[in-house]
Amino acid sequence: MIDDTVAGYRTVRALAEIGGAQVFLTRPNSHEHVGVGSQSRHFRTEIRALKRFHASIPLPRILAEAECLSRASGDFVIAIDDLASATDGSPVLILGWVGSGSLRRLLRQRTMLRPGEAITILAPLLNALVRTHQAGVSMGNLSLDTVHFDEAGCPFFIDFSSAQLRVVNPTPRELQGDDYFREDRLNLANLAQSVLAAVRADREVMGTIRDLSLWLADNETTNGPDWQQQFETQLFALGAPEPLRLTADTAISSLARQAPARPLSVSAQIEARPSNEARSVLALPLWLDRQLGDLLRPVIFRIQVWRRAFADWCRPVRTRTWVLAAAAMVSILSCFVLIWPGSGDTTRSNDGHQQESQHAIESDSADELSRESSTRAADLQGDAQKALTVLLNTRAGCLRDLSVVCLEAVSPPGTPAYLSDRALIDSVLAGGELPKSALFDPAVSVEKQQLGDSVLFEFDDGDNSKPASVLLVKGEAGWRIRSYMLPG
Repeated sequence: MIDDTVAGYRTVRALAEIGGAQVFLTRPNSHEHVGVGSQSRHFRTEIRALKRFHASIPLPRILAEAECLSRASGDFVIAIDDLASATDGSPVLILGWVGSGSLRRLLRQRTMLRPGEAITILAPLLNALVRTHQAGVSMGNLSLDTVHFDEAGCPFFIDFSSAQLRVVNPTPRELQGDDYFREDRLNLANLAQSVLAAVRADREVMGTIRDLSLWLADNETTNGPDWQQQFETQLFALGAPEPLRLTADTAISSLARQAPARPLSVSAQIEARPSNEARSVLALPLWLDRQLGDLLRPVIFRIQVWRRAFADWCRPVRTRTWVLAAAAMVSILSCFVLIWPGSGDTTRSNDGHQQESQHAIESDSADELSRESSTRAADLQGDAQKALTVLLNTRAGCLRDLSVVCLEAVSPPGTPAYLSDRALIDSVLAGGELPKSALFDPAVSVEKQQLGDSVLFEFDDGDNSKPASVLLVKGEAGWRIRSYMLPG
């Protein structure tokens, strides 16, 4: 833990480095103990993010960012509490803390969104952006990474490092003519297309989403005087807002994304995991991976829109017409093959062998992928030892990320294991250390007792008189940790 106190706040750990500044998680220096329940929730409201700028950043730029945050303050915008200085004289901003992950992380964890959830994400961001522009502030850096959620699922703009001070209370003509304001609207339109691409609904609603996405993709519409009203009208045509679920769609997919390759120690410095997209095999730097994702997502969505439009165009054509067209095409191709110079029985025979070989290879590949997917899905439904390894690795990742939401994939809420792990996270947020004994090594686990759908494991590393133990219970979703005992 970083031992430093700034403006009455004590740093807990480093969060990120953005725009020539380091961001730290801090707590009030006067608190020494944090409980569970209402005291824990009260303490979480006092957690702050401290942004310390490097010496190379000029003071006018820092003051401009503070002014932008102050002007844009309100709902769904990160709050600025104070402007202070560190012990070395470097200026710092004391900001609110929004700690339930970014919009990019949500879209990677959730394979699909409901229409009401998309409204819950986009409507507040649209209103916050309009209010920010009326205050004379352009954000500049508006992307999937600069939108974070609180524990209630409300979205927030958190990054004003590229913000610019513009004219206060701009007229409609100034809003349309200012390049900085227009860039913000274009960025929000791209962000909205990424969110809408993850929505799944019935055919009628999907048609409305396709129309809204095509409207957002037209850059000229962002310059219209009634852009906000049209956006809201088409957005709420999808339905009514719904509470946003921040957890993954299935526990298995959540565990597969979060489980580390080996048990983590308290002092281990683990680099950020690559994205679960196909381009991660290229081992691109994180910043380049994010830029590539922002560029590819609208392109992929546009291809999907074209594919659906083509399917709608083809749907009215009768089946008999397609059959006749296919027969005619086959006849033309057959004639072309027969009259092609050098074609004969040998050539046709070789082509047939090649097609059979290719078909056999594709069949083998499909069978292999199917077996691999079934094996991953069976980890939490079959052998308790395999489930224990996945659950303990995921639990270690949750404790490292200080994520209470993540724990729901390991232990059902309300169980003794869930309450104990949540208390551990609260103690770390309060400035404490995570004890090494709180992390279990699946390699030294021994099955001691099995009774029905429950299995008791012990972990004896030879250093303690009373070994640690973990109780697994199998439910509808598979094996979960019910309770555990630390070594004595």
